[in-house]
Amino acid sequence: MSGPVHNVIVFGESGVGKSSFVNLVVGSQVAKISSDANACTTRTQSYDVFIHGKKYKLWDTAGLDGGTFGLLRAAIAERNLKMFVRNLLRKKEPSLLVYYVRGSRATRALVRHYQSIRSVTRDNPVPMVIVATGLENSRGDMENWWHRNTAELSNHGMEFVDHACITSVDDDPRDLTLVRTRRTCSQNAVRDLIFRNCIPREQCETSPQLPAGRQDDLTHLRGWTLVVWTYLTSTLLSGQRYLALSLNNWPYRS
Repeated sequence: MSGPVHNVIVFGESGVGKSSFVNLVVGSQVAKISSDANACTTRTQSYDVFIHGKKYKLWDTAGLDGGTFGLLRAAIAERNLKMFVRNLLRKKEPSLLVYYVRGSRATRALVRHYQSIRSVTRDNPVPMVIVATGLENSRGDMENWWHRNTAELSNHGMEFVDHACITSVDDDPRDLTLVRTRRTCSQNAVRDLIFRNCIPREQCETSPQLPAGRQDDLTHLRGWTLVVWTYLTSTLLSGQRYLALSLNNWPYRS
């Protein structure tokens, strides 16, 4: 069980359950989770796991939007995530991006976060997969979520090399047999998803970049511009959640 470590970056909105995803992949409660709607993870944390003899490092990142943290803190989380991805790209170390979403949640931020991260990785071959969670009580096969929504995701410019439709609820003997079976299937699905989509480090070639110092300066400037703009916008709108997308405009089907 030796060899290179494959970096898997898990990102998504606050409260979507990224830490539960980490626990599902690892097979134990290594990441702290919260029962409320606020993000438990406020900084990037890593967890090691072996899948089919290969070592992976799962990066549980701070939540984007949502919760009660406000737009300013969400903007800082987005800036930090983009800086983290850029740093890994500079060292040719990212192997996979996992966009973790809730199957019943439809927001404009879903598109914006995708575009934000893709703007960093556009010139690099780092694959991105989508994992839809919260499907433990869905009717029919959980995979049906993908069939119902794949066209709409594509229409909004979101393309993924692979996907998984899962539940990440904790294993509880009191749960229905169907839920427990779906959780076991979900664990196998996400582990296989990571295994078959991580790219070798030598394939992660970055595009020509500025020297590290100048690149860092530009990264900080862009990041703080986003933070200031978000703060001013949130103030002018008196804290209204203007990013919500009406289901009438986007038939996001759970």
